[in-house]
Amino acid sequence: MNREKAVEIMMNCVNACIILLIVLLYVATGTGVGDDAVAALAKNTTIYRGTAEGSVALECAVSWDAAALPEMLDVLDEHGIQATFFVSGQWAKDNAALLQRMMKSGHEIGTMGYYPNFDGDLSAVVSDVETSAAVIETITGVAAEYYYSGLRSSETSRRAAEEIGLSHVACTTDLLSGRGDAVDIATRALEHVFDGSILLIQPTAAAVSALPTILAEIEARGYMVTTVGEVLQ
Repeated sequence: MNREKAVEIMMNCVNACIILLIVLLYVATGTGVGDDAVAALAKNTTIYRGTAEGSVALECAVSWDAAALPEMLDVLDEHGIQATFFVSGQWAKDNAALLQRMMKSGHEIGTMGYYPNFDGDLSAVVSDVETSAAVIETITGVAAEYYYSGLRSSETSRRAAEEIGLSHVACTTDLLSGRGDAVDIATRALEHVFDGSILLIQPTAAAVSALPTILAEIEARGYMVTTVGEVLQ
């Protein structure tokens, strides 16, 4: 295990301990102090799961292999479902019409940074994410609240999100949309359906083919598919 990974694991453990202490404070006092503390800390940690009962979040990372995105939006429209789309600034700049379609359909928009394959030190990541957020806001008129960092360093991304004032979101389950066929992707999705789970999908052809089955089965299990913001609230 390299030093950077060891530090990242240690910081995640520290954050988890802090969260536990604050939750215990909230339960013990029954006052608004706990509410305020938990709300503040939500922006200072990486989020892997929400708290809403009966809801599952669908988040889509849009940066590469997004040719099937229009079909994915069609499927979501047909089912009356709003999801969270994390888009790169570069993609947003080149696909403003699709981004505006997402907004008009009621989907939540977050950022992946401008160049999501780029990884650097804290100041570089902060600059990259700020640039992407500005592009998204210019096109949609709405400021992004959430940041998905993809393959970037989780700890650096968490600190960057904290500095900018965004919530750093990961996922409960990555559906690995670039691997296997629709059956494989649907199987991965349906193995991890529970209160507040966050499913990460990408707009590949196989993932779009799997999406109707995923949505129908989640609904059959009594869950509502919604945005990241909804399951966090």
